[in-house]
Amino acid sequence: MKTIEFKAISYSGKDKINEDYILCHKLSDNTLISILADGMGGLSYGAEAAKIVSESVLSTILDKIQGCFPEDVLRMAFDAADIAISKKCRELKCKMGTAVTVALMIDDSLYYAWQGNVRLYKVCNGETILLTTDHVVAEAGGTFLTRCINGKGYRDNVPIKQEKLEQDERIFICTDGFYQKIDLNAIVTQDIEFTPDGVFEDDASLIEIKTLD
Repeated sequence: MKTIEFKAISYSGKDKINEDYILCHKLSDNTLISILADGMGGLSYGAEAAKIVSESVLSTILDKIQGCFPEDVLRMAFDAADIAISKKCRELKCKMGTAVTVALMIDDSLYYAWQGNVRLYKVCNGETILLTTDHVVAEAGGTFLTRCINGKGYRDNVPIKQEKLEQDERIFICTDGFYQKIDLNAIVTQDIEFTPDGVFEDDASLIEIKTLD
């Protein structure tokens, strides 16, 4: 049986409140739930939106994981998170939203789902492979999310995928504030500890997950 280990870091953007939220929970030595949410700029209460979604997702997974397939658990977790945000938006009379990626690792199986542009990478034989697709569109005014959790339901199905992990493969989950500034591949290939080289313009967060025999 494999043992799963993780570590996480998060840095606030320059002169900003950190609106990223990391939540990792080990159900056992070989089962890990990892959630990374990035509250949407331009909307209200980004930090709170990221926290609400992360905690709702974790609560649903913990409640349903024993009796359901992992893919179904993730689907239910995203539905519950959207309802939780909708409720908070009505309560505060505002618009809230967050990008999020959720990874559920069980032994050598990785199940993951996402909305937005929080990326998930797999590192295989020194090669960094992007497993998620950014839900964004580039326009004259900048780059905008095309999908998120904002309490309005989902126009398209939440993508839910599975990967088999081989020995010594690692998983990285990171927000755009991290991967737009840091060369993740350099960290992977040189096998060095990450240290920030200056002040981040945007919130920057990273989760690293690996399995040990």
